[in-house]
Amino acid sequence: MSGSELETTTGHPAETVADTTRDAVVDAELVDDPPAPTRLPAAREAAPAVVEVVDINDTLTPEAAQDLASTGRPNTRETYRTRWKMFAQWCVENGRHPGPPTTSKNLASYIAHLRRQDAPPGTLRMAIAAVRSWNARAGHEQTPDTAPALTIYQDHRYAWAAAGRGQRSSAPVDLQRLVRMLAVCPAGTSTGRRDRVLLLLGYHIRARASELTALRVGDLEFVSGELVVVTKRISKNDRNDAGREYEIDDPACLAALRAWLHDLEERGQDARHLPLLRSVDQWDNLRPVSARTGLGLTRQAVNTIVKARAREAGVDVADAITAHGLRAGVPTDLGAAGYTAGEIRDITGDWASTEMVERYRKVGLRRAGRRTDSGRRAAALSMLRVDVPAGNDPAE
Repeated sequence: MSGSELETTTGHPAETVADTTRDAVVDAELVDDPPAPTRLPAAREAAPAVVEVVDINDTLTPEAAQDLASTGRPNTRETYRTRWKMFAQWCVENGRHPGPPTTSKNLASYIAHLRRQDAPPGTLRMAIAAVRSWNARAGHEQTPDTAPALTIYQDHRYAWAAAGRGQRSSAPVDLQRLVRMLAVCPAGTSTGRRDRVLLLLGYHIRARASELTALRVGDLEFVSGELVVVTKRISKNDRNDAGREYEIDDPACLAALRAWLHDLEERGQDARHLPLLRSVDQWDNLRPVSARTGLGLTRQAVNTIVKARAREAGVDVADAITAHGLRAGVPTDLGAAGYTAGEIRDITGDWASTEMVERYRKVGLRRAGRRTDSGRRAAALSMLRVDVPAGNDPAE
């Protein structure tokens, strides 16, 4: 059968009701000639049904499909979901189809849009990663080609750096700044006692905000009157999810933990499975644990508390402090004490490489008024001094 639709005649010409003799006169009512026989389109020939045989061993169960669609750390997954929604909304507003699969040109066009919105380079990089991840979840692992989008991102990053707008890291909360921030946490209120625990644990276990929110009451073990073991059960660097124990013998930290646990116990909120850090209302009452997340404080709340205490304490770099500054505190202090980046990495066990540790080490040394280089190089460069003749010193 050809591609054109074939028709067949489905009726026959109507038989003439008359005498067999064509010339005979019939006494009858004159009527209109019968209509021409109607030609109806023929029914398509039914194509033989094609039954696709699928091997059940090559299919996922609904449970597996759901689990694969929800892979990744919750915080990263939520961030990617938010970025994808923003990309999809932009596509719809501009008559484009976001996918998946997403086209390389749609992604590059969106990144160019973000660049003209003067978004920080990190925002562009996150958007690219989110779109790529969302496509992979839908089964398009190699889609889209990110090369054009990355080219735009790299140019934007260079322009930012050239204009002196490089991305700023959180200022480290070293011991000097930590003490000032602790001083503005009133010991007579539940809010103050909670914030002291947040700051001290953030410093001693080098915790990210998400790691602080994940701490449970049962993650604390007082093995003696002078030592507490804190278990960090989840960590970005813990690829095997084995957890990590931190031994703390700082009397100030132990005292703060005991005071806060007493608050929880008095309110019947000290069960081992409950979150350690909790929301407190303006009347100093504990708020219920979130039924949706099972957490007390959120990452955003932790960050807000740290920034607020830094401003209240009048810390020199309060505007540049975030919750991540607590994680940077210990390597900064060890750097000021003269430890190398490799030594700090080995002592803390919290960094896979020395790249970030070296940055913190330099900050610590400079805060202590010391050079960050060492050995012959430091000695040689420190020899160079400008001898200003008497009477020519502008300071005089």
